[in-house]
Amino acid sequence: MSRALFIRVKSNSTGHEFDVREDSILLARGAVAHVKPKLYPPSRYPRPPKYRRVLPGRPASEQAPTLPGGDNQSPDLVEG
Repeated sequence: MSRALFIRVKSNSTGHEFDVREDSILLARGAVAHVKPKLYPPSRYPRPPKYRRVLPGRPASEQAPTLPGGDNQSPDLVEG
């Protein structure tokens, strides 16, 4: 009986690297991509994940949400 091995993948949406089984549905759907096969050969056990961090001075991967009015300023206070 052979066990499925874990391979290192990178999430297309977040950029995080983590291990999944070779027969994972994420690979079939294209949600993750196989990365660095020489550095991370298939393993019997999953390795710790590597989270992608947004560092100061680097552009964020996604735009910040905007308010529906298109204006990101806080509303004026009504004096009364």
